[in-house]
Amino acid sequence: AMQVTSRLWVMLCPAFGDGTSSWTGMMVISWAAVEVIRYSFYLAALLMKVIPYPIFYARYSAFAILYPTGIAGELGTAYVALQQPSLTAYHAIIRFIMYLYVPGGPFMYMNMVGNRKNAFKKRFAPPPKPERGCAFPQDKKGTRSTTAPNRAAIAAAIEGCGPRAAKAAKACATEKSYRFGYARHVKELVRQGAYSPQAAIGSAQKGLDYMYANFEFVDKDGVFTPFGDAMNGTSTVTGRSLKSVKVQGNGKSSSSYEVPYDGGWHPSAPKPPTSSLKGAALTKQLDKWASTGIIERDAADAVQWTADYVQKESLADAHFVLIGAGSAMGPCAKLLELGANVVAIDIPGSWGKGGKRPASGLWKRLFALADKGGGSLTVPVDASSRATARDRDALAEVAGCDLMMEPREIGDWLKDWVQTLPKKARVCIGNYTYLDGALHVKLALCADYLIQTVLDASSRLDKPAACAFLCTPTDAHLVPEEVAQAASDSFDSRLLKSFGLEKLFNLLTMGSKLRPNVEKPVETENGECHMVDGLSVAQGPNYALAKRMQHWRAVSAYESGHVASTMVAPSTATISVIHNKTFAWAYGGMPSFGFEIFKQETTNAVMSAVLVHDVMNGKGPKNPTNRRKFGVDNALKLFSSESVHGGLWRAPYTVDSLGEASALIYFAGVAKPAILATAFTAVAVRFLF
Repeated sequence: AMQVTSRLWVMLCPAFGDGTSSWTGMMVISWAAVEVIRYSFYLAALLMKVIPYPIFYARYSAFAILYPTGIAGELGTAYVALQQPSLTAYHAIIRFIMYLYVPGGPFMYMNMVGNRKNAFKKRFAPPPKPERGCAFPQDKKGTRSTTAPNRAAIAAAIEGCGPRAAKAAKACATEKSYRFGYARHVKELVRQGAYSPQAAIGSAQKGLDYMYANFEFVDKDGVFTPFGDAMNGTSTVTGRSLKSVKVQGNGKSSSSYEVPYDGGWHPSAPKPPTSSLKGAALTKQLDKWASTGIIERDAADAVQWTADYVQKESLADAHFVLIGAGSAMGPCAKLLELGANVVAIDIPGSWGKGGKRPASGLWKRLFALADKGGGSLTVPVDASSRATARDRDALAEVAGCDLMMEPREIGDWLKDWVQTLPKKARVCIGNYTYLDGALHVKLALCADYLIQTVLDASSRLDKPAACAFLCTPTDAHLVPEEVAQAASDSFDSRLLKSFGLEKLFNLLTMGSKLRPNVEKPVETENGECHMVDGLSVAQGPNYALAKRMQHWRAVSAYESGHVASTMVAPSTATISVIHNKTFAWAYGGMPSFGFEIFKQETTNAVMSAVLVHDVMNGKGPKNPTNRRKFGVDNALKLFSSESVHGGLWRAPYTVDSLGEASALIYFAGVAKPAILATAFTAVAVRFLF
């Protein structure tokens, strides 16, 4: 657009002035050369499978000469126009546009430098590795697109809600711009599922059925099989079996529950907490969080229950299978500190050997955590391995497994492990994995298989196993009526609090920013309920599908008699998040809208406490035997309780619409000292002189 605009305005100069300048000749020749190369490239792309290298090279290299000569010609032509009396009326406009070349010229040039780098990287990239393990379904062209299966999975889940959802399912299945339109279909899925208990159950089952029937598992020979069939068969990539090695802790289990906390995260206070809360101080902070809408009251009560429980009870009979045990958001450290037994599933320690960050370091960190506590850490190793818990360095090299390549083998190992437990054991399996893009979906599917495997195997125990998930606040959830009303009240009060500036920002952005965090009531067979739209389109449909699979499994498990610990976690300043400066800036301004951004250590401790409560307290809201007591007439209401949303549920605006405003507020705060200093100096100068 910038290039086309420059050509349009520059052509007015010779058209109405002197068109014989050598600058104009340089400009036209440069333009012509660029277009000859550009359209030769387009023609080759249409007619040939591989663009000839000379044309490819010219397309991404000739700009190095032609852009400077073209820009120089344009500026020279404009300068000549400034000498033309016939164009005097336009001199101011010409000068203004010439000034725009100062930022615009380098931007256009560096943009082409980046394009050149990416094009050459793509052309000379090594051939992709053959697809192995869990994979997206192959289409008729032999490619493995992510968009079509994403859309089909959500459409299948909507269809599972029943006949009244048929129109919504068709709308999802035929959505042409699913990448940017997926959010409305995920919201519609929640609305349709909320209509009745049968709709929620049918939706979850149809969604999972689609994933197992359509996603594939590619074995070591490249033969692909539907994922569900592969898990019930003999398909394999590694061909190995696994066994357990237990690392017993040498320390003492903590009888005091502490939550690291010295305030929320902010760019001006990015370091880990320097103090911890316990006892009365912890109770006071929990009450403060609940009263200010940062967490819900039942979440505060759950943390308090765990703090009281560990003072007099032991977690020696509690066993937690953690998929992604080394995750920054996982509960591994806290559980080991409390003396629980942890079964750790994470990447092979042999990965990255000899590099800067070998995966063995992850296992050494987990071993150190186990040593400090009074519990145990069980890790998978190859059945032929001779490594023992006595040689931690050697064990770190062989511990771990590849979830996407050997889910069936890991499942077999977990089934054998469950058989070794005493009948009184309390078992919980939780998924704490995350990877970017399509890998997240594949991880979620493989983790789901492990969860279902452990839930089924636990039938021999006195109490069936529980499952656990950290739900993201940036999703669509059913919420209590009181929460929805609080968000509405918060929005209504912002007009006066912001002196109308926020409303002005909303109008200037055509209503796309600072949208009210208020959804119309959700229709059900028994009346109405309420929901919150926390979806962030930028996260993409892969992230939404991976999280939706966790919802489906939680609903299915809950309806089958298993505790489903599904608590919403707060926005947390993990390294992977704040490494993106845009997110860090937005986080810096979000407290102005009623949010608190949690530090990683605080989130770990709070969410671990809620997990322990859900698993060990038989009277909690996540236990299906208590559904009448807590009004869980639809399994989707599982996600309404014990939420640690960080203020998102009660905020005045949807989280997807306040990022830019939050960043502006943050920068205004950064600039405030300089503005005040300038104002003070101006006043002082006025009075002194």
